[in-house]
Amino acid sequence: MSTQKIQLAIKAPAGEVWRALTDPAISPAYYYGFEARFPTSAGEPYSYVMGGREVISGTVTDYVEGERLGMTFRGSWAPDVAELPESRVTYVLSDTAMAVLGLTQLTLTHDGLPESTTADDIERGWVLILSGLKTLLETSAPLVPAPTA
Repeated sequence: MSTQKIQLAIKAPAGEVWRALTDPAISPAYYYGFEARFPTSAGEPYSYVMGGREVISGTVTDYVEGERLGMTFRGSWAPDVAELPESRVTYVLSDTAMAVLGLTQLTLTHDGLPESTTADDIERGWVLILSGLKTLLETSAPLVPAPTA
């Protein structure tokens, strides 16, 4: 099984980064046009939706507002992704060490994916998603246009 870990610094407060991760009005601008639909506590289902179709789903396993968001992950946007076993995604936000600079450190960990070309593609997808999130929060403009349904 693979573990993908990506860290970056975003010039925005942790609260703004959190809101961008969980707000369905913001997520399409950096997350392939997918609307994030998150509950406000652990143990509840979440999903990402595009054009009325669920493309990612799972259960929130860890929810500390503004700090940590963990979830099971099952993608269905493509047949090869739908064949993968359920995996885990965790976002950790920290602004304590970088607050004086106005930065938030965001760490994404995705584990439980089998070693495969599809897992490699998902990792490249995370790089684009997180780069898009950073660009959006720092410039108020998307990195790439959101696709249409």
